[in-house]
Amino acid sequence: MALVLNSLAPASLGNLNVQMVKIQIPDRSDRAKALVEAGRRGRVICLPDNVFVVPEPVLALLQSLGLAYQELGRGGFDYAEKALRGATAAQVQ
Repeated sequence: MALVLNSLAPASLGNLNVQMVKIQIPDRSDRAKALVEAGRRGRVICLPDNVFVVPEPVLALLQSLGLAYQELGRGGFDYAEKALRGATAAQVQ
């Protein structure tokens, strides 16, 4: 099951045309820190296999915290929506 974390605090993304980026964070401790910090700043879509879809500004945050991640793809909000639907459909099959 895919999980969507939405911060209650206003997102500091600036504009609505921000790119969404699919990333993988293999290290468990990096993953925990990344989820907490990214979740405070906006939407995080959690997919299977330690894969997440985050707004592009989160990448600068991860870099500033020294957290390792691998970029898997980019797109608009529809990209994030398709990734979420694909993960959900894969579980049903």
